[in-house]
Amino acid sequence: MFFAEIAVDTYQDPTKKLFTYQIPKDLEEKVSEGARVTVSFGKRIVEGYVWSKTAKKPPFPTKPVQEVKEQVFSANQIKLARWMSKHYLATPLECLKCQLGKKGEQEETAAKSKITTLILLPYASQVKIRALAAKKTGEKALIGSRSAVFAQLPNLKKIVIEEPENWNYKDERAPYYHTAEIAKKRAEIENLKLEIRPVIPSVEHFAKYSPSLLEIEPAQIVDLSLEKAAGNYTLVSQELENKIAPAKTLIIYASSKELQEGFKEDLQKKVAGKSAVEIYGPELFSIPGKEADYVFWVDTDTLLNLPDFRAHEKLVQTAQKLGQRAKEGLYLQTLTPKHPLIADLEAGNLKKFYQRELKTRKELGYPPFFTLVKLTYTSKSIAKTGLEAEKLYEKLLAVSTKQLAIEVSPPYEPYSKTPRKIRLNMAIKIESNPNIEQDLDKLSKVISTDWRVEVDPESLL
Repeated sequence: MFFAEIAVDTYQDPTKKLFTYQIPKDLEEKVSEGARVTVSFGKRIVEGYVWSKTAKKPPFPTKPVQEVKEQVFSANQIKLARWMSKHYLATPLECLKCQLGKKGEQEETAAKSKITTLILLPYASQVKIRALAAKKTGEKALIGSRSAVFAQLPNLKKIVIEEPENWNYKDERAPYYHTAEIAKKRAEIENLKLEIRPVIPSVEHFAKYSPSLLEIEPAQIVDLSLEKAAGNYTLVSQELENKIAPAKTLIIYASSKELQEGFKEDLQKKVAGKSAVEIYGPELFSIPGKEADYVFWVDTDTLLNLPDFRAHEKLVQTAQKLGQRAKEGLYLQTLTPKHPLIADLEAGNLKKFYQRELKTRKELGYPPFFTLVKLTYTSKSIAKTGLEAEKLYEKLLAVSTKQLAIEVSPPYEPYSKTPRKIRLNMAIKIESNPNIEQDLDKLSKVISTDWRVEVDPESLL
């Protein structure tokens, strides 16, 4: 007699992730891991996916599997889903369903049976242009954005990740995976070649890459404190005014829509030849080939002073990408031109930045020395959100004392608010070690699925 653990595709009790069913004799050959089956769930007949199959009888009564529909997931997909479930503290159903179907932007340069390379890009808008280039060179590839990492290709030999440090690869839906991490694990499971092409290394991985990546085009620094001393309290610096000319193009980069609108108003008041100026936010990086003679980052201090452990790393990455859009020069406007990071960007060498950042992260307990987990609870009630956060906080403190070496923050409000929703976050630090997957698995047993769980979050704010 055999039994199957099923990821039931319906609402589940938050305390359970898998349900065990008996496999009838006549279905034993048909029920395999990854198969879609129907089962009795309460008073309903629902579908689910076979997560595992075993001869071990559970210590409780079981219902039989009703019907086998089809084989949906391969053995390798099941292996990947199991890793994802442990690594991201996610339900098995979430880790299976995110692999289904053709999601996101994808372009094939050959028949699927002939494709040998999967190329992953951080922005959907880059896919078609990259695919055209691949077709010209005869490259047999599938080019896709974030979720294309799950594309099933019968003759796949290699995965290429372009700009792996880009946080646009982080999915904002459960199981909150990072495409670059999924690609690495998939390559390991399927014995594929993995090629990583960073624009600039992340702090966690910079030691793996050539030191030449740390040498960048020097940025020009505009001291806004001198502008203020001269009576100019706008972000339209004198240097910026001087660079606006009919024969030149200029891109303004500002972090928020509000700031962009305010900047437009200041520009209209001060500069007549503004037709050569274009203003962008982060959407600039999703526009392939967009360049200008000069690029001005007018609010560099927004990231410089953001109280988040990845803020300075993001500043460096943003400056590098902006520099690639500037044909004649990148200008960074700041009130603190003597800040060590600004000095590094002005010098065009980031070695000292990475050394400082690693030292600080080790002292404060951040990646790569610790794994971070951010927990978020959301409801419409202040009382309910506060009560649930307090209950989980006490549980986590008990676990940290008895079972796991973890650090837990008290509940705190997110940096940005959401209308009509009450949210509280908690942060957990687990020291990086060879048994980190086991530690995460133990942690998952304490946290109900009412909580949003992000392992290796982009930000703790």
